[in-house]
Amino acid sequence: MNTVVIGVGNEYRRDDGVGPAVARALASLGVHAEISDGDPVRLMELWEGTEVVVIVDAVRCTPAVPGRWHRTTLPHTLPAASTHGFGVPEAVELADALDRRPAHLVVYAVEITDTGFGTGLSPAVAAAVAPLTAAIRAELSLPLPL
Repeated sequence: MNTVVIGVGNEYRRDDGVGPAVARALASLGVHAEISDGDPVRLMELWEGTEVVVIVDAVRCTPAVPGRWHRTTLPHTLPAASTHGFGVPEAVELADALDRRPAHLVVYAVEITDTGFGTGLSPAVAAAVAPLTAAIRAELSLPLPL
């Protein structure tokens, strides 16, 4: 099974770096993982030719429970707005229009609270990285469909 995990986010905007943090953790376990700023064209380039795509992105919810994550398969709607002006939903719409959408697309959206300037995740979001990494790793070992 040809898979890629894409961690979306900006590591210099505190909790917005949760996607890259999970991608790095999975890469250290031998999983093919990439990091993206969320640009729709770059996302499509990263998943080009890949059968299974797992995206990890920060999401703002009201009320927020920082560190809680939501799993969805698209085309279902995401639980709230991404922290990026254009991002995963737009990439999926564009990929659909261009017939470049992967066969299996899973999104993990992690609730965040702090997107101020600086590095490092808030304690609640940082605490979610290890269990989310384990959940994704376990899911990738299951047979399709995800």
